[in-house]
Amino acid sequence: MKSGKDIPRILKPPTSGKAGELISRDVDLMARSYKRLFPMVVKRVDGSIVEDVNGNLYIDFTAGFGLLPIGGSHPEVVKAVREQLDKASSYSLVAAYSEEAVELAEELSRIVPIRGDVRLIFCNSVDEAVDVGIRSAKWSSGKSMVACFFGEYHGVVGYSLMASTDIRERRISTRILDMVYFMDHGCEDCFLELTPDKCNVKCLEMFRSFIDSIAPGDLAAIIFNPVRVSRFLSFPSESYVNRLLSLSKDLGSLLLVNESITAPARTGRWFILDHWNAKADIICLGAQLSTGIPLGVLIAREDLMNLEPGMHESLTGGCQLSIASALATLRVIREEGLVERSERLGRRILGRLKDLIADMDVSWRVGGLGMLIGIGIVGETEARSKLIAQKIVDELFRVGVLVRRIGSLLLLTPPLNIEEEILERGLSILEEKLREFIQLSQAS
Repeated sequence: MKSGKDIPRILKPPTSGKAGELISRDVDLMARSYKRLFPMVVKRVDGSIVEDVNGNLYIDFTAGFGLLPIGGSHPEVVKAVREQLDKASSYSLVAAYSEEAVELAEELSRIVPIRGDVRLIFCNSVDEAVDVGIRSAKWSSGKSMVACFFGEYHGVVGYSLMASTDIRERRISTRILDMVYFMDHGCEDCFLELTPDKCNVKCLEMFRSFIDSIAPGDLAAIIFNPVRVSRFLSFPSESYVNRLLSLSKDLGSLLLVNESITAPARTGRWFILDHWNAKADIICLGAQLSTGIPLGVLIAREDLMNLEPGMHESLTGGCQLSIASALATLRVIREEGLVERSERLGRRILGRLKDLIADMDVSWRVGGLGMLIGIGIVGETEARSKLIAQKIVDELFRVGVLVRRIGSLLLLTPPLNIEEEILERGLSILEEKLREFIQLSQAS
């Protein structure tokens, strides 16, 4: 790839020529459920740079939609996967033991924030891991009910789908009657209109009363995703997390935490729970761990994994290629100091964006931990906020910077090892476009 001063580089319209033909063929064959944010055809991903089939080069502030924590085609990952291909691309863990699987299990057991010894199940995706985690909680506890929070997403398979609250996805599945839903942890946008320093976590007192009234003594698990994506990006307060931990213990239920967005190292810690020195009972991970090659991992306290032999075994879960990639990814994060770098660079990005929003005197909200950062377009109607967010994403794409949109939220998740020159170039473009749109919004 070119040096930072040559990137981004837009040579041709991204849908012209071969790209347009490929997009037309895709439209004819692929289900309409696919939603492509960027109208381009990817040819190559090298670190933080995406090249399309027309030779355009883009700065990727999405890290492959979050799946490439150390960027695309990292030499160590490529080497590990190639070496594994020469040995065995896949041999089911149902059939035989795997040295690589044992090594990854040992690596994760050393860093995962779970109380006591752990056991693992390798799955095909985080969706499957959440589903198995819920079933394991119900099996080990002998209880039937599971509590979830509104606004969270956990997957599209079995219990992981039912633990999510996107009506568009859930309406195609049979409702599972042993799931209960409660208001989420929007501490910065409290539905009770309280502040963290004065609320005494009133919402969880209400949650306790709610559970006691509908499922006394029968709550197997509480499913929790510490990242709240709504009008803006936010995280629970430390008091909320501590109270949730004690509440799950008081209720005799297990705490299952979905860290597929945040681990490894995305928020400036190996796991987001490390920010609060919190320990879960069950943790689920996804393909971010394996730099995008399909993988899910369920990690739980040893005493919870007393499943009967054959009760859950995934034929293709823990494919050797995925595991080799995950081992290389963890090694790169450790050797290149990317946990600390995520915190340091994230603080810098967050500070610059907050300063920009303050200088422009708008009510937009900037929040983040490490290199998981969101810009919330607030202060407008919901429809107008989404429209502004989409226009910003479209304009950034036009000039060669890829940023993700979720509703009216702009989500930044650059690769943890993005070159500082590339990061600075992308941030300068982002700041310039944000100023333009804020000025247009203020003038209208």
